[in-house]
Amino acid sequence: MHIFQIIASNPEYNRILVAGMKSAIETRGGIARVTFVEGERFDEIAVEKDVECILSVGGDGTLIAVAEQTVDSKIPLLGINRGHLGYLCDLDEETVYDAIPGLLEAEAQVEERMMLEGCIVREDGSMTKWVKALNDIVVSSLNGLQVIQLSVYVRGAFLYSFNGDGMIFATPTGSTAYNLSANGPIVDPKTDVILMTPINPHTLTSRSIIIDRRDEVALEIMPRRGKGVESVAVSFDGGSSEVLKPGERLKVHRASERVRMIRLSDMSFLERIRRKMVTE
Repeated sequence: MHIFQIIASNPEYNRILVAGMKSAIETRGGIARVTFVEGERFDEIAVEKDVECILSVGGDGTLIAVAEQTVDSKIPLLGINRGHLGYLCDLDEETVYDAIPGLLEAEAQVEERMMLEGCIVREDGSMTKWVKALNDIVVSSLNGLQVIQLSVYVRGAFLYSFNGDGMIFATPTGSTAYNLSANGPIVDPKTDVILMTPINPHTLTSRSIIIDRRDEVALEIMPRRGKGVESVAVSFDGGSSEVLKPGERLKVHRASERVRMIRLSDMSFLERIRRKMVTE
């Protein structure tokens, strides 16, 4: 007996599709349990007992939030897109019903995706809790368009400083998100590397850098021409955020947990890019 948990955002918009999925699974002898998330309250998600697969119904943002809340369960995820691009989602409302028999017959492949985690080291040496991110950890000004100066260290060694709007630390999965908009490289999501992409650097020499998965990166804000040091915002997958103040450091490294994502189609990574990015 196969047991699925369907986790859906936007209940009013997704209720009919979820009901159809539940019916299709149970008609073929499976069990489907449904969890609707109201607003942004993904932290209240509880994985039910004996669940073998989690079906996320929404957009990429929903899938990311569900992944972060359920990663410790090690249960594989499958995204059903109801948003715009849905790059991370393998199915949509038109293809999900055809895919259900394959899920019940265990024909799916499971890919493991790395996550990042970051924390802030305060001036007194204390640390905030480590926060995980499947896509990216982004440093940006708290004051809108104000330019900030950032210094970056890898494994404790100084790498470089630059003036700009911020910095993106991305996973390969997140390489097609904000990192792509900032002219960062696209990386196969099955690889294990950390991407560092400056946001609007005020220099001709700052470029994205790809570093080893075992490296730890540190970042701090520096004074600019006697104007003092401004605090910056550190956001994790566009959700939870912390404030990085003068004299503090952001630390970022690969998380020990890995998200398990289901792939049903034989579409290659490059073909997915072509269909989602080029033809959209």
